[in-house]
Amino acid sequence: MVLGFGLPSQEEIDKVFPVKDIDWDKLRTPSKDGIQSTWLGHASVFCQMPTVDGQFRNILTDPLFSERCSAIQFAGPKRFRPPPCTINDFYKNGVPIDIVLISHNHYDHLDFNSVVKLNECSIKAGKPIEFIVPLGLKKWFQKYVPTAEKVTELDWHGKFCLDDVTVTALPMQHWSSRYGYDKDKTLWCGFQVKTKSKNLLFCGDTGYFKEATEIGKHYGPFDFALIPIGAYEPRWFMINQHCNPADAIKLMDDFRSEKAFGIHWGTFQLTIEEYLEPQKDLEAGLKEKGKDPSSFVTTLIGETMTV
Repeated sequence: MVLGFGLPSQEEIDKVFPVKDIDWDKLRTPSKDGIQSTWLGHASVFCQMPTVDGQFRNILTDPLFSERCSAIQFAGPKRFRPPPCTINDFYKNGVPIDIVLISHNHYDHLDFNSVVKLNECSIKAGKPIEFIVPLGLKKWFQKYVPTAEKVTELDWHGKFCLDDVTVTALPMQHWSSRYGYDKDKTLWCGFQVKTKSKNLLFCGDTGYFKEATEIGKHYGPFDFALIPIGAYEPRWFMINQHCNPADAIKLMDDFRSEKAFGIHWGTFQLTIEEYLEPQKDLEAGLKEKGKDPSSFVTTLIGETMTV
């Protein structure tokens, strides 16, 4: 049996690309020396950053726990890989979320159900989440998540500080639209998350852009960069909005990131490349460039790693 866009059967996907159970012990006691990250699928990554007091901050990027990345949940792109946990699981397991980063308003990056649930759980836990969004998106939160107490919108190069964590919105090569008639009415961005000891870059969505060297020059070097590697075919159509793995490798170099992690793949079949092609093309691209394969990695959904 073949699913849509040439996907194999769920049985085969389960065998080749399984979803891992979250190791909650690791998330409760992350490394105090490195950045610990857990891939939740697509562009959703749970990052834990060490702080000067020996503690850490829990940061979630572009949370997407819904079955579909769509305005409606009975149509639109559907997951072929489930999330490894629920939002409730974080709070049940004593792992509250401090900061949520939203890169832009596309449905596969700003998911209504997920942000509503995150807000609800955080308020119930007595620790409201800090939502950091690009310029223009605060109005969306005020309308659709009115009980969210802490929403900060940033222009490119704008900063937000929480204790010794500084979040800076950075320009990326993309666009925004949620309703079809609102193209580029709100901003899109990536984020630098910096503490005294570590420097993280989350790209959100981006095509390759030569100005990435300026980001590397002014905000790098980075210890770790979360860079999209999927949804890139056909190339003539996607080149200005989604980088392919070869572009992602160039971005890692331009950003001056010591290590990188591939996101935006392996969850929804949004474009026509085979579902494991991003991973294969990344490995081939690193080999072609003579780069250490551990410099730019991927994991299974649910897996935790530390850099």
